[in-house]
Amino acid sequence: MSGTRYISDFGDHGVAEADDILAAHPDFAGQPLTCRWPEGRAPEAFVVFCHGLGSNGGEYAALSRYWARNGYLVIHPTFRDAIRTVAREEPELGLDAEADLSRWTAMPNLRTRMNEILHTPERWAERVQLIGEAMANLAAILAATCGARPAPIPGAIAGHSFGAYTAQLLAGAEIDMPDAPARRFGDERFNAAVLLSAQGRDQQGLRDGSWDAINRPVLTVTGTLDRGAKGGDWRWKSEPYELAPADGKYLAVLEDGDHYLGGFAENALQPQVPAQQEAVRQITLAFLDAHVRDRQAARDWLGSVADEVGECRLLFKRK
Repeated sequence: MSGTRYISDFGDHGVAEADDILAAHPDFAGQPLTCRWPEGRAPEAFVVFCHGLGSNGGEYAALSRYWARNGYLVIHPTFRDAIRTVAREEPELGLDAEADLSRWTAMPNLRTRMNEILHTPERWAERVQLIGEAMANLAAILAATCGARPAPIPGAIAGHSFGAYTAQLLAGAEIDMPDAPARRFGDERFNAAVLLSAQGRDQQGLRDGSWDAINRPVLTVTGTLDRGAKGGDWRWKSEPYELAPADGKYLAVLEDGDHYLGGFAENALQPQVPAQQEAVRQITLAFLDAHVRDRQAARDWLGSVADEVGECRLLFKRK
């Protein structure tokens, strides 16, 4: 178990946030970035967070604010697979883009269309391209949020579900695309990656050997009740850890954790499990501090985790 709560040396600050960053940029017109950062002190690192299928950059606020309070500028793009964007771009679906579409997973026809989007290779590459545009404009993002920095700051890529797939690609996972086998999208501007409910082999171009070249620290988090789009269980969800080379790799499997790992949304659509939420907050922050801010105390804390974090039981592995 881990008997002590992980506490960052950055200190717990207030959070500033804005949802209109780069609104005038052509690549972000209609879907500007949402950003959160610590109030009263400059962030020491950044995290680009990729949302899941149908979600948007305004979601995952609780986890995002936690990272921001503890020293990170958290940058949330909104991808074209956001449900409101799909409704606007595909009027034949008969959806009101201004209506509450948060329960789209319960609409069979819409769920079928979203599943098609999930498995469309052009959509995979499109997400990577949008992250590339955000990184190309990182100086402008800093200036519009926490202020220009005198020197570059390190960063990580993170994501949940479809966003974890995007994060895997940017961390260096190799995939087969219809027109280009053995394709890589790795971006060396990211020091580390956080994968929340990621994908294993035989989906979206992932297969044996996909993780062989990932040479940066990666944290993979899943739960024993987590399931993939094709029904894969937590063992399948753990493959980005199990099949990657050693050195800075971690796996956390939350006991009774489902796809939402304690609940990311601040609404009644996802079960809220406070103990799991707290475990995810502590583990992800310690990982970021260890491998992005380079804090030895965070590495030591990760080394102390066994079968519990607080009141959350889990399987925790490192290599």
